Amino acid sequence: MAVYCVMGGGRRVHTNTYFSVLILFSILISSSSVLGFGVSNKLTISRIDGTQLSSTNANSANDPFSKPAGQKGKLLVLGGSGFLGQTVSRRAILEGYAVTSLSRRGKPPPSKKEEKSKDGGTTTAELLKAVDYRAGDARDKATIEAILQEGGYAGVIHCIGLLFDDTSGLGRFNRFVSGSGSIPDKESTYDDITRLTAFNAIDAAEAYSQSRNDNELLPFVFTSAAEAGWPNAPGGKFVENTLAPGWLKRYLVAKREVEAKLSTCSDLRTIIFRPSLIYSIDKLGSLPPVGAFFLGNKVGLPFVDRPVTVQALSCAMVRCISEPTVQGVQRYYDIDKLAQ
Repeated sequence: MAVYCVMGGGRRVHTNTYFSVLILFSILISSSSVLGFGVSNKLTISRIDGTQLSSTNANSANDPFSKPAGQKGKLLVLGGSGFLGQTVSRRAILEGYAVTSLSRRGKPPPSKKEEKSKDGGTTTAELLKAVDYRAGDARDKATIEAILQEGGYAGVIHCIGLLFDDTSGLGRFNRFVSGSGSIPDKESTYDDITRLTAFNAIDAAEAYSQSRNDNELLPFVFTSAAEAGWPNAPGGKFVENTLAPGWLKRYLVAKREVEAKLSTCSDLRTIIFRPSLIYSIDKLGSLPPVGAFFLGNKVGLPFVDRPVTVQALSCAMVRCISEPTVQGVQRYYDIDKLAQ
């Protein structure tokens, strides 16, 4: 396959197959690409009401997943009904946290896969019953403040995002690239969905952190994107300025504005995850772009990060809450270490 890219001065340059594929799929960045997959190795966990649930884990037989849910405090997961948020919520319960999820749709309807899949005799839908789902809009700061004022929170995880907003002209395709199948409305812009919700959450979390009688800073986890780091990667500025479409540039502007605000927070321990493609081996449609990213990273393209599984990312995001030394930007190799 041959593809022509317009370079500086209108000059056409022939590119080889793998590089063309990489450039094409570099625009498919997301924190919400495809759905997660099941895991193995039995363990026992508890619901918030104390009843026992049997579940599984693929990471390590030594993982401390026998803790009752809520033993380690509560986590507020913003966007907890979405593709990444649901996986984060499930992981947090397994790790011993109680979970409050805030999203506009509240509790998501169980998928047929969740109803049928068994983890040691327990369906994923049954496991997610331990989540306290709240219906509300994170664009309203008072909504987030009210939840945090209930007390007992050990951290906040921001999983809200979308790949194609309404102004991109590609909003109707978001249902295909979003694990939750969401379709943005006219008010769902990158500025509103990413920047505004995160700014509100940061302000509310800072106020809550200041009100606690705790010497440790409240952890705040934000889901950014690997491509937010393009300006610091060789060739990254060229790719963004010359090849990236307008919607992708706006997507990255919103991510970077949140990262910039987090860098000024003195009352929070801020952790910024920059995943590239988030994939699942049970989604065949995700394999072509995932393969392209793997190849680009393997051959050393500095602006292409290796993809990560949704389970590894979720595990890393939850585990960093209880690791006081984890702070700042986390890339794919950091995700690997945290998820071990």
